[in-house]
Amino acid sequence: MYKQELSIALFYSLCAAVIAAPVSYMAESDMSCWRLTPTLVILTVLYSGVFSAISSSVRIWGLRFKGPVYVVIFQPLSVAIAAFMSAVFLGDALHLGSVIGAIILSMGFYAVIWGKAKEERIYEDSGSSSLGQLPNNKVPLLQGPKPGV
Repeated sequence: MYKQELSIALFYSLCAAVIAAPVSYMAESDMSCWRLTPTLVILTVLYSGVFSAISSSVRIWGLRFKGPVYVVIFQPLSVAIAAFMSAVFLGDALHLGSVIGAIILSMGFYAVIWGKAKEERIYEDSGSSSLGQLPNNKVPLLQGPKPGV
């Protein structure tokens, strides 16, 4: 388990901001559109602060509880969930490509979860306290066999 959950959450948010800034500028290059009115500023800050805190707390809890693989695997799935929710609540069109992409993402998500569960079962069956102490005939699914074994 990684003991620096807050630093991972910080780097995740920093990378997201670095990626989002140029994309946002390319989407709307007119700088007057970025000007906020006083009431909109207060609502935006409150909304952003509350949901950012909740999101970071859930990521840190998930990181502490299950590890980094589970936290990272939910990110692509959130895109499919957002597309579905926008179709249901906002009435946006749901295209065939979005449905196929969501199915592929979901299959990948469940494949990783299945592999991790199977790896944990192998790990628990060995009775070891660390992955380096697995018996020679059992290796984690996400790691190849050791040379000479």
